Amino acid sequence: MSTKNSQTDIFSVRLKLERKRLGMNQTEFAAAGGVLQHAQVNYEKGARFPDASYLAGIAEVGVDVQYVLTGRVSDSATLALTVDEERLLASFRELKTREKRGVLALVGAITGTPSDDQENGVAET
Repeated sequence: MSTKNSQTDIFSVRLKLERKRLGMNQTEFAAAGGVLQHAQVNYEKGARFPDASYLAGIAEVGVDVQYVLTGRVSDSATLALTVDEERLLASFRELKTREKRGVLALVGAITGTPSDDQENGVAET
């Protein structure tokens, strides 16, 4: 008979979703939480439940712990950027207007969204 319950199952699924959202493997994620990869596997399988220090550690790398625990996305998480997004935004802000337009046109071509200056809000710099 399994000792897992539906709350643990839901927690483990949300935890794995957050890890994948951040683009981390289990070893990296485990290290952020101060545990070994084996413990991470157990958390994601629902075999074990982490302690508060683990949750605090993964929060430092951008995990929405409120979402993992309750299923409700925290207000700050909706505004939080991943490391890649932060790097991209910082680099974008360093570009000249013409370069920004080029980047937005490229992204528009890839995603199929318009790159019209009126719609993307590129300010003259």
